[in-house]
Amino acid sequence: MADDSVNRRSVSAEDGNRYGICARLRLSKIHRMPWIRRRARQAQPPEDRLPDLEFLALVNASLEEFAPGVTRGTELKGNSLSSPRGWAVVMAPPGHGGGHHYDLVALPDASIQPDVPCFMDCVVAMSGDPRKAADAWVQTAGACMLELLDPRGHFADHADPDHERGVPGWHSIISGAVGFGLDAAENRRLQTALLNANVLHRIAGTFTADLESPFFNGVKVFYGGRPGAMEVEIRVNGERHETASAAMATLNLPEPTVFTAVRYYALLLPVPTDPGEPPHPPRRRASTPR
Repeated sequence: MADDSVNRRSVSAEDGNRYGICARLRLSKIHRMPWIRRRARQAQPPEDRLPDLEFLALVNASLEEFAPGVTRGTELKGNSLSSPRGWAVVMAPPGHGGGHHYDLVALPDASIQPDVPCFMDCVVAMSGDPRKAADAWVQTAGACMLELLDPRGHFADHADPDHERGVPGWHSIISGAVGFGLDAAENRRLQTALLNANVLHRIAGTFTADLESPFFNGVKVFYGGRPGAMEVEIRVNGERHETASAAMATLNLPEPTVFTAVRYYALLLPVPTDPGEPPHPPRRRASTPR
């Protein structure tokens, strides 16, 4: 199964510096993420699902390939991948899907206790290869985490609320689109179509009222399937958003000629009401050498 990624550098790194630095320094304001605790752990994971640490080892390898040096000193323990720079990725209990389905939680600064600011995402090894699922997470949600920590436009795009690709009322960090399908050309065609559809900007009114986090909200955009049986989905903070998904279905995205799946991820950050709000003392800063 072929996989490709497409990025759209349509906004400046200066926006990332201006909003991302402020956002990074405001981590200490966060107190609760109650939506992260909604899922109960299943008694036994599916037999064809990799153990947590084995999948996280694939995530670690993919992160290093995507951003060389970023995994220096990382540790695999329990159900988490932890960096001495402060960030972590944790496997969550399976919430839906089959054995090739993996739920992950990104913690940009795990030192904030007891309620750590975090965002959720899920990936599926559609070809049966879990490394492809790890790559999909790293190139989308993982890219947004890295860009949040080092906001220079190296890993993801930034869009102000009034930008033509932005979400009104929010500052957006948006990954490139990743395609996983049977044909590389179809991957690229649907990736381009999904980016050109400008989904989050066009359907923003259907989901922004439901953004719960006072710091960052994770939004996944998914489009995929086989000819005649394509599915679209918007997940907000790990949960399927029915109204937004239905709105996305009206955007007339093209169908592929063979099985194809495309996804991207966005972090939506509140815009400070006071532009002159002083930053809080910085916590550990992650280094993401390229």
